[in-house]
Amino acid sequence: MAVGNSVKQETWKGGKTPVTQIVKLDFAGDLPKPTRDLNQVKADLETAGYAIYEAALTQAEAIEVRGIVDAELRRDEALDENKVRRFYTDPDDKNRRLQNLPDRHKWFQDLLEHPVALELTRHILGSTIMKESYLVHSYGANITRPGSAQQFIHRDRSSKHAVVSSALQSRFIWCLDDFTEENGATRMAPGSQHGGLMDLTGATVYETVPAEAPRGSLIIYDDRIQHGTGANLSADKERAGIIIGYTPPWCRPMIHYPSVLNPERMKDASVTVRQLLGYSSVCVGFDAPWEYAREAVRDLVVPPKMTW
Repeated sequence: MAVGNSVKQETWKGGKTPVTQIVKLDFAGDLPKPTRDLNQVKADLETAGYAIYEAALTQAEAIEVRGIVDAELRRDEALDENKVRRFYTDPDDKNRRLQNLPDRHKWFQDLLEHPVALELTRHILGSTIMKESYLVHSYGANITRPGSAQQFIHRDRSSKHAVVSSALQSRFIWCLDDFTEENGATRMAPGSQHGGLMDLTGATVYETVPAEAPRGSLIIYDDRIQHGTGANLSADKERAGIIIGYTPPWCRPMIHYPSVLNPERMKDASVTVRQLLGYSSVCVGFDAPWEYAREAVRDLVVPPKMTW
């Protein structure tokens, strides 16, 4: 495992900003290792800012979900390749991304309410007002392909402001392949969850380490840590991860899922999944009935109070 320099997005896109500063790693502790000990996971989150929970999925389960991602990706590519590439956060056109996962297969609903992810979300975000459910901030699959370049280092919140003391998102990467430095494992700047402003000019690069994890693992972090998809240096190895972010109910999710998901495919979703996806007209105790939503969407509305 090597410490590497991670270039900002603006440098990849424009190639004009000269690098004038390298921010060295400032972390003296042990880097997180895969573990089944939730207390160790919580300790790693506190010190390094990320953790790796091993075998959250069995090998067979991870392989099954990987096959579903592949099938859905091939279907979308056949319809319109631009739907799954050219995302602004990626430095080139090689990587692929898949959206609207809860519509696609029951597995993607099951991952949302996985007990380990929900327990760690409670740990990271703390209690909610009136015990209302957390919400899914964003949800998608990221597939790195051989030769793809490294994503810019970023936080999953605005980088224009210094980091506040509390997390606003719990973040999870479900590893559907082995995550290795060679195939583009997510790169982390351990300890950076306590840092200040990030440079947005492209003149600064940040030293990072790869979060290497076996297939079936769950990489956990929050929106404060600096991180980014690694470069896939392999000749023939892809790596796929499913990324989920949860946020408190008073934070606006990146996507309003009741407006983009097919209500017919959500009829059999559990109450918990519908809560997490925002199928409630109540927020922090105030009810604003969805009078003008389609009837099929209104029929999916559930109470906001967590049942788990």
